[in-house]
Amino acid sequence: MEVRTMASIDNVRDMELFQLVAELGSFTDAAAAARVSQPTVSLAIKRLEQRLGVTLVERHRFGAKGGVSLTEAGLVLMRHTASILGELDRLTEELQQADHASRYNVGLPPIISAYLLGAESIDTLASRLGGEVDVQSVGSRRLMRQIERHAVDFGAVASVGSAPSVGGIQTFRIASFPFVLAYAADNPHGVTAIMGDRTVFDISDPAMTGSLRFVTLGDDFVHSKAATAYLRSHVDATRLIEVSDVNTMKAIIISGLAVGLMASVAVDHDDRLSSMPVVGADLPDFDVYVFNDETREGPTRDGDGEQHESASQRFLGIIGEHLASR
Repeated sequence: MEVRTMASIDNVRDMELFQLVAELGSFTDAAAAARVSQPTVSLAIKRLEQRLGVTLVERHRFGAKGGVSLTEAGLVLMRHTASILGELDRLTEELQQADHASRYNVGLPPIISAYLLGAESIDTLASRLGGEVDVQSVGSRRLMRQIERHAVDFGAVASVGSAPSVGGIQTFRIASFPFVLAYAADNPHGVTAIMGDRTVFDISDPAMTGSLRFVTLGDDFVHSKAATAYLRSHVDATRLIEVSDVNTMKAIIISGLAVGLMASVAVDHDDRLSSMPVVGADLPDFDVYVFNDETREGPTRDGDGEQHESASQRFLGIIGEHLASR
């Protein structure tokens, strides 16, 4: 009788990185999305191939961004990996719901968290909400995917062009900001030298866009839907730098290496950055919405029937206090 051994996989992270490679078709893009180095992604794929005894991806020696394609075995694994990771996500959500009375999953994209909460720390926020807090500090586009899965209790999210619309999710807009040209405040030989005495940036003028290097955010941020989409179609690719987080984007701008199109909320209260209005393109506003998942909200009455304030209502109160003090 033949005894067959089952293939095993040592860790879930390798599957997550493989799934990113499968979805994005690139080791480089997968590494950026996961915020790890490219060798980390390569090693994860190699471990999977060794454990499973098959080749999963075909690596292209030439072409942009280290492109890859899946083998037949890779396609099979991708289908199973998507199912496994989906089950693990659902398990996490159910476990969070089981502990829902004292733990809150709050969505706060990095661009707007400082605007809404100022110096409010996570510990202080948790204390005022009356429980433990897990903050999802991710780009609004990625956060929207979590909202659609009903994996976040409440928080704030940005949108351009239209209001978020998900069944069971209550949203309302609290602020709207234009996109501006952000550049280093201490950069006398950069933007100010190119712009001269101009007070607005005409993005449709090739003489202006062709003289500058731009830094942009990746697809997890709604910036890519508005400003970045315009830049990709009007600025030579060699003059674009794409990064995966706001702090890196700001650091590059502050260094004087590049400028960026950013929502004014990300620039206005940072002394290291200067900005000027943008004309010559119909860029949508950067709208900030507060949301609450009504399907996840706990009861607002105690055992005696007395009404009490929900965690989402307390969160709104904290935001209101901060905005009123600005």
